[in-house]
Amino acid sequence: MRLLRNLFLLLIVLLVIAGVVLVTCPAEYAYRLVADRLGVVRLGGISGSIWQGHASSVQAFGQALGALDWQLEAAPLLSRELMAHVRLSGGDISAAGIVDRTADGVIALRDATFRVPARMAEPALDIPALQFVGFIDGTLREAHLHGMWVEQASGTLRWNDAAVAGAAQAQLGNLEATFSSAPDGSIAGVAHDLGGPLQLNGTFKVNAGSFDADAILAARDGNAQIAEALRYIGQPQADGASHLIVHGQLFKLF
Repeated sequence: MRLLRNLFLLLIVLLVIAGVVLVTCPAEYAYRLVADRLGVVRLGGISGSIWQGHASSVQAFGQALGALDWQLEAAPLLSRELMAHVRLSGGDISAAGIVDRTADGVIALRDATFRVPARMAEPALDIPALQFVGFIDGTLREAHLHGMWVEQASGTLRWNDAAVAGAAQAQLGNLEATFSSAPDGSIAGVAHDLGGPLQLNGTFKVNAGSFDADAILAARDGNAQIAEALRYIGQPQADGASHLIVHGQLFKLF
């Protein structure tokens, strides 16, 4: 009986020690264990614990993104689910949201917000004569990751105080796009203006890394700057508008 009691006490001590080690495990040590599984993502300047940590530098595809902070939730671990609140800051790209990895391996992003330079959209839209100025703000209600691709996503993009430079300079106003999952497994969206000097009505679709867009752009009230910029966008129409058709691959964004 005494032996069982001692074994029970020893088990409690071991569980306490294991708990302390787990809670205080340095994030840098944990990163070394999983670094080869993170693919194109690299972290540097790691501090804190696996529960609440900080990386002073994050790189993806060789591009510096800024600093990363995370806070790991304990309760979901009981059902073999990994959930963390993450925040990326300090660089041109900023983002915050919840990363959730379920027991069956599905990775999801939820309740995320982000801001990226508008120039990151230039390769996808393929308008070489013009440079995009400003930032695009986005909200992501939910998105599932499959390998390197995003699927089953829904959210909103807004390019506030949009402008272009280069062969022509023009203030475009505020532009918005909304997107959601389509029945065929793709992500479909619509883009439109919010009443500025540029009239925009378009649709786009993302499917397994390919990107297709079809849009009609026109100068509202004959705006001269917009009319000049439209000379470098798409195909001119008889009414002075421009028809932009794009087909490409999303990997060009990186």
